[in-house]
Amino acid sequence: MPIFVNKTMRAELCTSAIDIAKMCRDHQKSTMFGNPIPAAYNVPNESEKPLFCVVDFAIAMNEDGSLTPKVVELQGFPSLYGYQLRCAQSMMYTYDLHDFTPFPNALDEIKYTALLKSVLIGNHDPDETCLLEFKPDEQKTRPDFTVIEQLTGMKTSDIQSIKKEGNALFHKRNGKWVRIRRIFNRAIADELDDNSVKLPFNWNDDIDVEWAGHPNWYFKMSKYVLPYLSHDSIPRSFVLSELKQIPDSLEPFVLKPLFSFAGKGVIISPSHSDIEAIAFEHRSNYLLQEKIRYAECIDTPHGSNKVEIRIMLIWPEDQIDPQPVMSLARTGRGPMMGVRYNNIPWTGSSGCLFG
Repeated sequence: MPIFVNKTMRAELCTSAIDIAKMCRDHQKSTMFGNPIPAAYNVPNESEKPLFCVVDFAIAMNEDGSLTPKVVELQGFPSLYGYQLRCAQSMMYTYDLHDFTPFPNALDEIKYTALLKSVLIGNHDPDETCLLEFKPDEQKTRPDFTVIEQLTGMKTSDIQSIKKEGNALFHKRNGKWVRIRRIFNRAIADELDDNSVKLPFNWNDDIDVEWAGHPNWYFKMSKYVLPYLSHDSIPRSFVLSELKQIPDSLEPFVLKPLFSFAGKGVIISPSHSDIEAIAFEHRSNYLLQEKIRYAECIDTPHGSNKVEIRIMLIWPEDQIDPQPVMSLARTGRGPMMGVRYNNIPWTGSSGCLFG
């Protein structure tokens, strides 16, 4: 089920996503807010801005009944840049929707593929690059890895299978060890921690490699930054450890861990006991965010759905502004929109088509 987005909403989504990405970059230039990167994951040679970033918006309802985007999540980390293209194209072909486009800006497939190749492969041989992931064949995002390879020639490497010699990394290609010159990292820190993964290198090592999306931005552009940004689309947000007093009523708020992904650890209706269960030394890793009033704006045969739209951006080094290049949609009738939380008919993940 595609989500159709009109020109007005498209403009609001894209403008807000660009504004917020730039605000995140500018925020990181300040030293007064501290460093959110865990010591073990602080990678040298950080870029000035995130190459890939995403902003998730709930489509909310204003008091006057009009629709408006509100930020649910953001991350300086890649998303399904390959799969969502194929998903949208499949919907367009199946339902003869060729008057619509999956691109929120002026791109087409040829320009989009060229952009992906440019930022992922650069000037290297594709065998000298890799999409780096933990157990990639077991990931739910595996279809995206396949499309990325189809579009760019970049293959996947398991982060456990590479080797380090000196300050260089190597992976196997056609039975031979090949030096890795550029990495498209898709390995997520909390998954590596949850599985006690032992890596053949340390993230702190000064490795001679280019990052197609520097890993530090996973932490720097995240829910961590929301309390410090001022934008009409951002709900009021507070770092739990910085609250002098917990509100008497928590009904207007959602409790979220700062560095989780895909809704992991979110408590929609927190209680004071939920907060008391978090040790004081860990409260800096949690966010209390104002609840969003979702609009039930998607009609289905089983009732009206709520929807979240992810705007996926690419920010090449030589460009002043990031480009909104692709989207993802999640719909549901429950309290959360992630695919793992919606297994009833006419809910789950989809894509947007823009008029």
